[in-house]
Amino acid sequence: MVQRALILRRMTNESPRYGIRAIAWSTVQADRYPDHRPDTAYWDDGEAAELNRLRGLVVVQAAETEAVLGRILSRLDPAARTDQPAGRLVHNIRQKIDGFCDTEWPPALDLIDAAVRRRNRVVHDSPTVGRVWREYATGGGAWVHVVTMLGDDYCDTGTLVDDLALQQDATAAAVELLNCLTVPTSSP
Repeated sequence: MVQRALILRRMTNESPRYGIRAIAWSTVQADRYPDHRPDTAYWDDGEAAELNRLRGLVVVQAAETEAVLGRILSRLDPAARTDQPAGRLVHNIRQKIDGFCDTEWPPALDLIDAAVRRRNRVVHDSPTVGRVWREYATGGGAWVHVVTMLGDDYCDTGTLVDDLALQQDATAAAVELLNCLTVPTSSP
């Protein structure tokens, strides 16, 4: 059924229901079921747009690390399954090198592990935008952004830039490990 809906959408050149953007589940809930509004604050606005753009970059960079980890595992064990999540790949790589490599690999894998955990938080936690109502002296008022949380943690663009830097460092560490496995070819 899903495949058929996607084909029909493409054939009719229909754009996504909510436009080309990410949309909070709470917004969909309010749209589809107006009598069942969730308690969660919506993030479909300017305060969260940049946060979500950065979250996307973190996820894409993490996918690059995962691709390198799969290549590392396949070099260590050509019969190993490489279509696994990054955390499982790191675990399997650790098992393959156990006792054979105790210098640069463990610190690099520790860095990659930290990046995997952080990626999980970025993916699985939704942003919550906290606002307060401020009355105008002339009447009326407006909602004012005061805090943004990602899960239980305070979050701003700087936090996610740091997460992106961690992901890039993890990709670089994985590439270094991959190149440790590359056997140089000798020229005749």
